[in-house]
Amino acid sequence: MTDPAQNDIVEHIPLKYLPLRKVVHIGGVVVPIIAVTCGKFYAISLISYFMLMFLFMELLKTKIRIPAALHPLWKDNEYKGFAIDPFLYFALILLLLLLSFYFDEGICYASIVVLTIGDGVSTVVGVHGKRYFRDSTKTIEGAAAGTIVAAVIAFPFVGALAFVGSAAGMSAEVTSKRFDNVTVPVAAFVSMLVAQAVIG
Repeated sequence: MTDPAQNDIVEHIPLKYLPLRKVVHIGGVVVPIIAVTCGKFYAISLISYFMLMFLFMELLKTKIRIPAALHPLWKDNEYKGFAIDPFLYFALILLLLLLSFYFDEGICYASIVVLTIGDGVSTVVGVHGKRYFRDSTKTIEGAAAGTIVAAVIAFPFVGALAFVGSAAGMSAEVTSKRFDNVTVPVAAFVSMLVAQAVIG
């Protein structure tokens, strides 16, 4: 059921950043695809390039006038200081690519999918949802959509383990108060590693 108090909270969440910011967020799903089709070093080079571009823009955002078209890439509070969430997004994708040299690369790629697609879809769908988790602004509809879409897209990388990783990642997304760009992929990665060890 919808909690009126939660509706009041949700109405005050700034959603104007969602469309463009979430397009960029979801677009990160191309990274594991590039890693498979072109090689890991190409994928690492790509995400490193965008991470450096982000850091460059962070350095300049208080010194130059940011074009209006790019304003939706930042939340209002991120104009006042360092935008930690986007930085962690790039850092975790890069970390998972590096971990793919030492761990099952399919699990690393699937974890990136959960971060990019799962987290992104859950937010886009969730803002239109009506059924909220207790003491949360996250909706059941958003979590379900993120879990299903991420599992389907991650399936080619790890098979049935994709459902384990997606469910764990979306559970972390629902319960995380902050830094879900860290908790979501870490939960997906660890849960799939554990499930793989248990199964076989």
